[in-house]
Amino acid sequence: MQQEQSNLEGIRIPADLRKLSPEELPRLCAEIRNYIIDTLSGVGGHFASNLGVVELTVALHYVFDTPTDRLIWDVGHQTYPHKILTGRKEKLSTVRKFKGLSGFPKREESIYDLYNTGHAGTSISQALGEAVARDLTGKSYNVVGIIGDASIATGMALEAMNHAGHLKKDLIVVLNDNYMSISKNVGSISNYLNNIISSHFYLNWKRIFYTFLKWLPIVGPAMESFFRRVEKGFKDVFTPGGLFEDLGFVYIGPEDGHDVIRLVGMLKKIKSMKGPILFHVITQKGKGYVPAEKDPIKYHGVTPFRKEDGAMESGDDSKISYSKIVGKVLTQLTEKNPRIAAITPAMIEGSGLGEYVNKFPDHVFDVGIAEQHSVAFAGAMTNGNIVPYMCIYSTFLTRAMDQLVEDVSLMNLPVRFVIDRAGCVGPDGETHQGLFDLSYLLSLPNMDVFVPSSGQDLVDSLRFMETYDKSPIAIRFPKASVATSDLNFSSSTDLKPGTFRVLRRGTDIALVSIGSILEEAKKAAAILEGEGLSVTLIDLVWLRPLGKEALDEELSKVGHFAILDESYVDGGASGYLLNRISPEYLGRFIKAFGFPSEPIHHGERKEILLQYGLDGNGIARSLLQIVGKEPVPGKRN
Repeated sequence: MQQEQSNLEGIRIPADLRKLSPEELPRLCAEIRNYIIDTLSGVGGHFASNLGVVELTVALHYVFDTPTDRLIWDVGHQTYPHKILTGRKEKLSTVRKFKGLSGFPKREESIYDLYNTGHAGTSISQALGEAVARDLTGKSYNVVGIIGDASIATGMALEAMNHAGHLKKDLIVVLNDNYMSISKNVGSISNYLNNIISSHFYLNWKRIFYTFLKWLPIVGPAMESFFRRVEKGFKDVFTPGGLFEDLGFVYIGPEDGHDVIRLVGMLKKIKSMKGPILFHVITQKGKGYVPAEKDPIKYHGVTPFRKEDGAMESGDDSKISYSKIVGKVLTQLTEKNPRIAAITPAMIEGSGLGEYVNKFPDHVFDVGIAEQHSVAFAGAMTNGNIVPYMCIYSTFLTRAMDQLVEDVSLMNLPVRFVIDRAGCVGPDGETHQGLFDLSYLLSLPNMDVFVPSSGQDLVDSLRFMETYDKSPIAIRFPKASVATSDLNFSSSTDLKPGTFRVLRRGTDIALVSIGSILEEAKKAAAILEGEGLSVTLIDLVWLRPLGKEALDEELSKVGHFAILDESYVDGGASGYLLNRISPEYLGRFIKAFGFPSEPIHHGERKEILLQYGLDGNGIARSLLQIVGKEPVPGKRN
């Protein structure tokens, strides 16, 4: 029997997709889903969320004339089907790899990616901006923003919806709801009502009827107000869209997000409607792959796995991630101190709080994707004699800058900031690199900063923070793991603010290492010693308070010094340090190592450090050139 030709093989761009009949689309969706499962089982990547949006993605590209019509994705880790349909199918096996396909939309990759999207809640603002620009330039394309049920609760998304409802521009927002959080009405009644609400007859009748009421003398305005309340009450009873209607959107939904033919039919109707529209679809994360359907959190992001049963490559049981260290230590601390609380903006698992939330559910506050609120909330908790640990990724803390300044720092409220994924984070790329935090933390009044360089440092600093109530304090650490045998979770901490470690002493050059770059500093020091230089290596774990006098004393004993910091070089610790080192030693400064002020793309951390000369060998070679001592020819460094 001749094998049926694959629909997916014939699609290079969305225009090819539109050559298919609607009846062929379910088979195409099955092919895309199988392709994602086959590919990611070998390479890993964001998984469950992408399986959940296959039909929605196909329907959007089928109905809308992309790239002329604008599709704007929120968050971005759900765009693998979009990339497959827009000419990047063969590159999916390189996703999140060095110089491979980005795990998020990326303007540099394709004209179908309008924005580089790694954070949540941005798509409605961008879609509204596109719609306004379209109208100001007299063009007529469609604008569609796709947003998830978690992202739509962000303050930014709600602000954008409020503005869109006021401007009343032609705009479509697709709400991808995969948690059933506000949806109970999928079924025949909802489908029937949506057919009515989106029909030309209903919309034209509604416009004519309300226009007629406005012209009625005396009673017209009162009758218009009455009937609008009746219409809204009817919709609120049978559809869950009252909030969106109040914000000025026509609400349609919920619809089954896995019925691609139904989605196509509804989107064709919605496409011709006027004003801001919200189309609510229900999807299932992990759709089509049973292990991911049963546990979408586990399969949100995957390492290579066995396709037959979903078993992932087992990790090294002898190691523990820095994130899980946080959860373990907080669990131990809360057992003795019931005033401790952990706060996180929708990152319980990512921040290592799974064990903690199981044991102390009343002490964990997951505020959703609401970083601004989380920081002000934590500050207020300190006023009630609570000990809040604000657990957050470095890349997301930038969203709460105003609250860091106004609601914590200026009032000197002792929030404990536990900043994960600091420095180079690797595969997640430029939107997730933790390279900004030191630039603003060190400029904030009252903010103390500790930069652990080991897993034990992290354990000790978390314990130290419990009773450190003189000011807010931040610890920032990388995405890394450490051998459990190297950790002592029960030891009492002996951290002393303003201290640092001298790991080796020399007379020619001092390497002042900040946090997670210490291992590369050690390698560089060994290479420099091998080339005949005498090296001092300083592990500067306390940035504020800074042990200024002790640091001056160490620098007084060497001919040169360099600063190594896994941050942007123009906004990391070097400027802060150089402003505090005594002027008599500043002439010995020769270089600050850090990342240049450009987007730092995805790849494994070691590959990225190598590219920018921040590996041990690159650091050593650069310093040898500066001090006029080239490495020995042919010698392996």
